[in-house]
Amino acid sequence: MRRINRILFSVAFLITGFSVHAQNEYFIESEFLNSTPSFLLGLVPDIPAIYDVDFYKITYNTVDVDGNPTIASGSVAVPNNAECNSLPTAIYCHGTVLRQNDVPSEDNTEGFLTKVFAGTGYIVAAPDYIGLGVNEGIHPYVHAESEATATIDMIYATSEFIESLTISSTGETLITGYSQGGHAAMAALEYAENENLNEELGIVAGAPCSGPYNISESQADVILSGDPYSNPGYIVYVLTSYQLAYGNIYENLSDIIQAPYDEEVAPYFDGMQDQYDMGTVNAILPGTIDEMMVDTVLDNFENNPNHPLWVALNDNDNYDWTPQIPLRMFYCTGDEQVAFENSIVADETMSQNGAEDVEAINSLPGANHGACILPALTDVFEFFSQIAPPCAVLGTEYQKPLKLSVYPNPSSGVITISNKNTNGIIAVQNISGQLVHQSNVSSAQTNLDLSFLPAGVYIVSLQAENQLYRNRIVIQ
Repeated sequence: MRRINRILFSVAFLITGFSVHAQNEYFIESEFLNSTPSFLLGLVPDIPAIYDVDFYKITYNTVDVDGNPTIASGSVAVPNNAECNSLPTAIYCHGTVLRQNDVPSEDNTEGFLTKVFAGTGYIVAAPDYIGLGVNEGIHPYVHAESEATATIDMIYATSEFIESLTISSTGETLITGYSQGGHAAMAALEYAENENLNEELGIVAGAPCSGPYNISESQADVILSGDPYSNPGYIVYVLTSYQLAYGNIYENLSDIIQAPYDEEVAPYFDGMQDQYDMGTVNAILPGTIDEMMVDTVLDNFENNPNHPLWVALNDNDNYDWTPQIPLRMFYCTGDEQVAFENSIVADETMSQNGAEDVEAINSLPGANHGACILPALTDVFEFFSQIAPPCAVLGTEYQKPLKLSVYPNPSSGVITISNKNTNGIIAVQNISGQLVHQSNVSSAQTNLDLSFLPAGVYIVSLQAENQLYRNRIVIQ
């Protein structure tokens, strides 16, 4: 079926007049955004980002939820001084976003994470998905097929794009993602295997993280338990998404969401707004589903296994298949947003199906959804490095940053940095990787006033005499 869709896809673009480069079926154009030096990429100490990284936004051809041709965007992060001639490709699928342009290609937090991975010697591509970035309309949230096609077509587009660069690909592709991105990564892996694309795309391993793979059971059980749910906005996101994809969930949002919440949240899911994030929606909605959904609808949903919403949820489960490639699912047991049982059930089901190299792994016992991100991605890097080593592992001995003496910590903003080296460059980044301060030092002890920064966690780095020192600080 994928082969037939490819033919129809190409013909449709020619007929409708879309501009497609003669030599490219997927990649349309690129925009260079910035270059990040390696010493600013040390957000995760155990991921050896030792290369500078060039960051690009690309647009590419794909299809929407109805299979019609459309144009989407994504980012590609490329090490620009790697010692290896060819590099493996890692695909990163991003988590839940509500703002239209809160996507990797706009250099957001998750775009920075792709740079961290690229700094180790991977080519790293991240799709923005349908309905986000340059693609207009409502985003089909946790809709497996459109997540898969947007991701698969991003792989094709990235392969075409890097032909214009001075690097080349080893032909090995690894796919990961976190939260919704875990679901998207799993969807892409399942899709590629069902369509016999693993060899063509060079897919050698997958590592979805904290994703709702068993959305109709493990995830639904949490929401239907009657206990307060941390992110009720996800429920509305799913409803609007599946109405877009299937057309039979409701006629008006008020048919399924109680007043006044129906009218209050509707503007946030119009497929255009770029001001409010999911936190805004969660603050409006009640924490339990029985306070949010219309009573008769909820009763019908809970007692009718053939309810259109149950059918849609089941259609987007992606745990019941048999991976033929190594697959790891990383999770944390304290996750309040995505039930860790999603990973456990997927592991058990895939193993029962006959998968030989599948495992669910607890990255940090007790960690919640936010705290699980960095430990999980560290585990992903270690796993990928065993399958398709990046240039940092193959070509250069990694020198782990030394601990920088910074005090007081926590601080009101005025800190002292102490180091034996008297000359160097101090850089301060926020947790998103953005550079918020940079200055030269010329003494072994430097006082720094960062009181202008908002409260939060920051990373202080000192590059001195070919050695990198680093520490995290908390500004209260």
